[in-house]
Amino acid sequence: MKQFLFLLLHLISQPLIQSQTALSYEQARQAVLTAEEELMTGGHTYLSTQEAKVDDIFMEYKLGELSQGFRNAEQNAAALHFFKAKPLIDRSGVFRFLQKMPKGAVLHLHNTASVSSKWVVQDISYMPGMLRCTTATGRSVLSFRRTPKEHQCQSQYVRVADERQNSVDRQVYDQNFERLINLYTPVPELEYPTITHVWDRFQDMFDVIGDALAYLPAFRAYHWQMLEELYNDNVMYAEIRTSCKKLYDASGRTFPRERTIRELYALNEKFTKLHPDFLGMKIIFAVYRGYEVDQLKETIEEFKQIHEIFPQFVVGFDLVGQEDKGKPLYTLLPALRDLPPTARLFLHGGETNWFGASTDINLLDALLLNTTRIGHGYALAKHPILMNAVKTRHIAVEVSPISNQVLHLVWDMRNHPGSQYLALDVPVVICNDDPGFWNAKGLSYDFYYAIMSLAPNNAGLRVLKTLVWNSVRYSTLTEEEQTRAFKILELSWTRFMEKVLQGSVF
Repeated sequence: MKQFLFLLLHLISQPLIQSQTALSYEQARQAVLTAEEELMTGGHTYLSTQEAKVDDIFMEYKLGELSQGFRNAEQNAAALHFFKAKPLIDRSGVFRFLQKMPKGAVLHLHNTASVSSKWVVQDISYMPGMLRCTTATGRSVLSFRRTPKEHQCQSQYVRVADERQNSVDRQVYDQNFERLINLYTPVPELEYPTITHVWDRFQDMFDVIGDALAYLPAFRAYHWQMLEELYNDNVMYAEIRTSCKKLYDASGRTFPRERTIRELYALNEKFTKLHPDFLGMKIIFAVYRGYEVDQLKETIEEFKQIHEIFPQFVVGFDLVGQEDKGKPLYTLLPALRDLPPTARLFLHGGETNWFGASTDINLLDALLLNTTRIGHGYALAKHPILMNAVKTRHIAVEVSPISNQVLHLVWDMRNHPGSQYLALDVPVVICNDDPGFWNAKGLSYDFYYAIMSLAPNNAGLRVLKTLVWNSVRYSTLTEEEQTRAFKILELSWTRFMEKVLQGSVF
């Protein structure tokens, strides 16, 4: 293969008319195209006769939609901002295929932004006792308890039920309520003109809903719905990032973080018993990256205790928050080096457009800290040595296309560096990050952009199958759990192929 690549480099580094090789122009051209296709993600995934037939059907829809987009830019969902493209995607044959396709695992998902905002409005906001107050900056805070010091509220608390009842139109009230926890706007270019605007609003939303979701009945209902939405979107397993906030109940009692994990563990056990083909979830403990070293050390001590009790459930550690404004990993080394060897790191790294700044250099420190996967890795393409290390060491990049677009890193998804990762067969898993905050319920919408925007036009089932299998391969499932996962995945994949050929998918 190396000799073949050297020959191709020789061919394209000089005018072909001067080449003394035996290859004709057409042969040389085809050889380069074939070599690129074999190098790409999916290049060594082989399709059965049945899968090849499904691929033909899928490609008809894909190429048809791309052709329509080529003729009419306003209909080119693959190039549009998600807020403008979503109505087109919802009507897409490709999207229908992806919704019904087994998608394996989601490995990068923040729990308090994982559930559709519409469900939160219809369920959580109608729970008896929900309160709302306003901070000095005008941000609403939702809760089921009165703790003004923690919430920094400047206004009186009002009951959401009373506000709704006294409103002129309850439907309008609910629509306005949903905007508290959803970034959607028909004009993102106007409402969020800079990355600062969108990140400020984004991080505010976690503060809006966070304390309400720490209320024990809301916590249980919310996380059950999280698993339901993943399961209904044909996701079979999840690794959830959570800060493990302390829970409270209606009597005002507050519980330690260990209780939070026990609640998640119990939900997981119950859900997997009801859905035997769902492998459940595992937890990645996530801490705010703006903490000082001493604060981080204290939190890591709590993590150690929880990890010791639940070593196969609380599997790792991460730092979260806007990376550009957070502490660089290098400054937090004294705390991070104190993690137990059994706890793996899953570090956000390079979620930035900067080059040669502390944010993208986080990628280097993540690798030196032996991270298991890299969250986002958007800037990785600018660091060829690091990208080669990621590929050589089989460290998966958790690519979240819609998140990167909504949070202002890229507008036209065809320019996302994930295209380069796929082209160079860098290990990639497709993730959804915070789908509840932008109407991207489940994982299918991110898969849509992966195959329609990041992958080349002629890429179909081979790329999709590789990405699905990658999600299990690069998970923290034990060897025994992975064996079971692949058996379930093979069976559900084969059934899906049969349904496509029977005409029950499109």
